[in-house]
Amino acid sequence: MSATLLLILLLLPPAGAVPGGPTSAVRQDDPQPPDGMVYVPAGEFKMGSNDGNADEAPAHRVHVSAYYIDQHEVTNGQFAEFVRESGTFDEIEGPWFRYYAPGCEDLIAHYQDRYGDKTPEGRDAARLRAAAAALQAVPEGDHSQFPVRGVAWRDAVAYAKWAGKRLPTEAEWEKAARGPKEWLYPWGLEWNAKLCRAGLVPEAGPVDVGSFLDGASGYGCLDMAGNVWEWVSDWYGESYYASSKDAVDPQGPTGLPDGRLPGPSEESALIRSAQQGRESDTRKVVRGGGYGGPLEGRARFDTRCTRRLWSNPSYWHPDVGFRCAMDAD
Repeated sequence: MSATLLLILLLLPPAGAVPGGPTSAVRQDDPQPPDGMVYVPAGEFKMGSNDGNADEAPAHRVHVSAYYIDQHEVTNGQFAEFVRESGTFDEIEGPWFRYYAPGCEDLIAHYQDRYGDKTPEGRDAARLRAAAAALQAVPEGDHSQFPVRGVAWRDAVAYAKWAGKRLPTEAEWEKAARGPKEWLYPWGLEWNAKLCRAGLVPEAGPVDVGSFLDGASGYGCLDMAGNVWEWVSDWYGESYYASSKDAVDPQGPTGLPDGRLPGPSEESALIRSAQQGRESDTRKVVRGGGYGGPLEGRARFDTRCTRRLWSNPSYWHPDVGFRCAMDAD
């Protein structure tokens, strides 16, 4: 065998490997993460992109402390357990139960215990009707491993607190998605529709978390492209990337005291420089792309690790869920 042929064989991926697929970044001296989480070591990474939307630019280096992040999105079953054990039926803002029959049944039982033979009124009556209607419309099957959706930002925060965790920052989310090689997609540099749940009609919906093992990021995170978008902790700022170069554990901008959103030239577009304003005028970041959008070009764009989208924290969407994070120390 010639030296050239031997070199080619050594460079080829093993049989069955996916080109640009997941590369394990786990080292023997890494701490053991909690169940269902992966460890992301401290260090710098390139955040943002110069080839996407204006709010992704400029690409810049930031330092992120070590942390743990959920391997996959929080599921219907996990969220139902939280609501049931914490008794927060009345506090949850989003109608997440519409997509999960046991959630409907729990909510109906909650109101039956409260009112007995009496007729609920106001918000309780509306939610009871919604749960009863949803129970008839939810497709048959076990959806406990589907990602929870239809949750407002505070619902995600409440779950994370109950679980002893928190929402990841935008920087933490992106680092976990890009992996140690800072890929454009979790699995590599090229789009691959077979490695994620994306580019589908809205009626398609999500699938069980962890269904695309070959689409894992370099740190071992699953579903960081497609399935559902994910809430993160940061307030959205269109241009704060321009001032966050070499930042340590950036957490995004805040709103202005009078409720306006920071603009490109506002001093408060910098990191943590002003008090958050009126919530109705502010936006939280969502990441990762969802299942919907039946155009390959849109799916290819939305599932990039650097893609940023936003929503009012009081809103809920049928294609937005979340995952949690924890400090490593």
